[in-house]
Amino acid sequence: MMNVMTQKIMDVLLQAMDIPRNIAATHRTIDRGNRLTRSGGGLRISRIRLSICWMSLTEWSADILQYELSDEYSIRMAEPAEWGLYCTVYYNMRFVGFFREEEFNSSKCSAYWIYKGESKIGGVRMEPNQIYHLFFVPPFAHSFEVLKLLRDKLIQWSDRTKRIQTFEILPDQVDLYARAGFWPAEFRCRWMQRPTDHYEIDWDSRVTVKSPEIIENGTGGRKYVNEDEIAQCDLGSFAGSLEAVRRKQSSLEDFTPDEDPNYTNEILTQASTLVYDSETGQLVANCRLCLQDNQAAVYSIGVLPAYRGRGLATMMLQRALTMLKGQYPLLRLYVMEGNDAESVYLNLGFIPGVQEIQTMYIPEEKLQ
Repeated sequence: MMNVMTQKIMDVLLQAMDIPRNIAATHRTIDRGNRLTRSGGGLRISRIRLSICWMSLTEWSADILQYELSDEYSIRMAEPAEWGLYCTVYYNMRFVGFFREEEFNSSKCSAYWIYKGESKIGGVRMEPNQIYHLFFVPPFAHSFEVLKLLRDKLIQWSDRTKRIQTFEILPDQVDLYARAGFWPAEFRCRWMQRPTDHYEIDWDSRVTVKSPEIIENGTGGRKYVNEDEIAQCDLGSFAGSLEAVRRKQSSLEDFTPDEDPNYTNEILTQASTLVYDSETGQLVANCRLCLQDNQAAVYSIGVLPAYRGRGLATMMLQRALTMLKGQYPLLRLYVMEGNDAESVYLNLGFIPGVQEIQTMYIPEEKLQ
């Protein structure tokens, strides 16, 4: 039991931290060995660490620098550049080598160090409903124990009417996440990439080639001038395919390209390609580029079935690689296992990265 003086000092600390006493009182601990001592007639606090846990009332905030996972483990907000350096060393080395220029220091999702006592034993990116880039520093070997604690904290933070997800799970962590209660999605994918280069492209005289145009959509976003035409082309190219199943696309509305115009720029738009049948004027193929972090990537590439076998997909990619030369060092694309187009990419010199499960998740809770 706390003595009266200790209680008063705790209350001063709580007030300074702007934490309501009735909430913090749910659970207080003072580190073993911490004590009050007298020095020069006054009180001095030696090594007091206040750990405040209120389980079901715990909420995530970017302003909170430390969360306790247990009596032994905690996570502490990390500075992105240093955290990114550790991630490039201790995350899957083949994956890191593939994305070596990114340095893993993005601030898009909060980065935390994982501590055991005062020893840094790993890192993770976490915010409500998402977790990824989990790594551990050797010789630490209790990764499953820590992931279960991270999962429990994530459940406290998250909106449980939605899934809790982790992304792009690499082979060495699939079993780890599965044991912690994350379900794998059906699809296995991999990134592919190659350097940009110059090609001499001999287009068939029966087709006309253009770049798409993007305009403001009137609501603060952007759209393709001919988005209905592109949607119709994509529907005819992908309907019923594995890629459409992965993206949950089945109707014309589902194929409306309302996302990628907001993740591109003028260089990438000019390197994107629309291919028209010169006789009918129909859009028969298209290849649209976007930004993947700071690199050029293929957002979508498709050819209507009646126009396949003419090398249109190859020539659209060659056009992109040529127009991006000197602007971007690489072109990337994301391909699902079993996609017939993978042979096209391999024949163009794209090299595959690590195969991954696209998402794993803890299912949402159904409302009663």
